[in-house]
Amino acid sequence: MSFKPAHFRRAALTGAFALLAAACGGANSEEGQAGEESAAEAPVNSFEKTGEGALSDMALGDKDAAVVVIEYASVTCPHCATFHEDIFPEIKEDYIDTGKIRYIFREFPTAPANLSVAGSMLARCAAEERGDDAYFLVLDALFKNQGNPYQENKGWIYGDNPRQELLKIASQAGMSAEDFDACMKRQELLDFLNANIKEGSEKYGVNSTPSFVLNGQTRHFSTAEDFSEALDEALAKTDAAGE
Repeated sequence: MSFKPAHFRRAALTGAFALLAAACGGANSEEGQAGEESAAEAPVNSFEKTGEGALSDMALGDKDAAVVVIEYASVTCPHCATFHEDIFPEIKEDYIDTGKIRYIFREFPTAPANLSVAGSMLARCAAEERGDDAYFLVLDALFKNQGNPYQENKGWIYGDNPRQELLKIASQAGMSAEDFDACMKRQELLDFLNANIKEGSEKYGVNSTPSFVLNGQTRHFSTAEDFSEALDEALAKTDAAGE
């Protein structure tokens, strides 16, 4: 199944969740703006940020892999949810679990921005308490339970009580209501998300979600086949460079 990335627009927000946000809507571009380093020039894993707990990159796969993918996505973006449901499992099985690539997830919040930020903060707080696996557990739950405003299951985004729905997800990661409320007040997490957005936009030219930075080059993919082909090409280049 194909998915479409969503165009980016800047929005000035007020209140606790004051940050830049992207709007999730259709796009079909296959190529984005290139990053600062090409696959041939980039040193192994030079793209991953170091930090502690909730303020570190959330990543899967071999940390020494020669091919690094950064996904910029939003937990409120339906196209991102489609990717994670229909395409990511195949990529994970074939490339991440086999140690071929390092896969980094970075938040790029989309409308409704307050909920996107809240979901992202929740996932990061879960990681701090329970490790990186908890981050991806919460991320998966957020994508799967986005809901639909026109159906009976309105999910955590469109329902009457988003906080209550997020608390259900938080409980899956062993977090209490008090833990959740404390998490939502953490300014350093907001600052970290802002930094992710700024870097994605300014360094890698990210203007849609989901966007993928493959060894420094920003790309968009329509199908799992397109993604796999690009990964195979990157792997072949690194193999050739190592000979």
